Amino acid sequence: MSDFSLANMVDEVANASPRRASHLRVSECFASIQGEGLDIGRPFSFIRLFGCNYYCSWCDTKYAVQHWSDTYDEQTPASLAAWAAAQGNEAVCLTGGEPLTAPRDLLIDLVQRLKAAGHYLDVQTNGTIFRPALADLIDSWSVSPKLGSSGMVERPEVLRRYLAAAAAGTLRGRLLFKFVIATPADLALTWDLLQSIPEIATQRIPVILQPEGLEHASVADYAAALRWLTEAVATGP
Repeated sequence: MSDFSLANMVDEVANASPRRASHLRVSECFASIQGEGLDIGRPFSFIRLFGCNYYCSWCDTKYAVQHWSDTYDEQTPASLAAWAAAQGNEAVCLTGGEPLTAPRDLLIDLVQRLKAAGHYLDVQTNGTIFRPALADLIDSWSVSPKLGSSGMVERPEVLRRYLAAAAAGTLRGRLLFKFVIATPADLALTWDLLQSIPEIATQRIPVILQPEGLEHASVADYAAALRWLTEAVATGP
């Protein structure tokens, strides 16, 4: 990716091919069990929107990110809401890619339709974009800042906007931070970030640390990574 400017990624994703103004780009929709976060084990309907402003080295959904590949369908907010209703799950997760790179008005339309149908909504975001118009419509904001092993950088100034919304009451009880740890350096960066933003602790925002899973070839390998991370967190920085 040395010939690709991350600063221009959102524009290049948006312009990869013509998009109908009334449609969202969707990589896939599926029903499954949530495998991470505070809702782990809960049945969810997942809507994976296409496009991202980052390109993480260990991303496990690059088909939802690659700006040169038309790996998506175009669907209206109404059709997506109808699909979610047909799954029979109360909970819906908007993920990506980075779902907040989707056109603002279409995303708001989708969220409003899902809420009107009584769905619990979770948004999985990398924490580089804050959409105030969506803040109080989402039940759970799962914010996952990207660390050194991803090849990307975190955006503390945007994270503080989430925290300010939580302090003001808009996101109170709706915000969590999730850090994917691939190396000891990632864990050190996590400690540094948590210490540099004391509001995370003072507001008692849940923080989840989990091993990066793409590189682990077996359950035993992942279990070993979990064991290492648990012991490292227990001993502290």
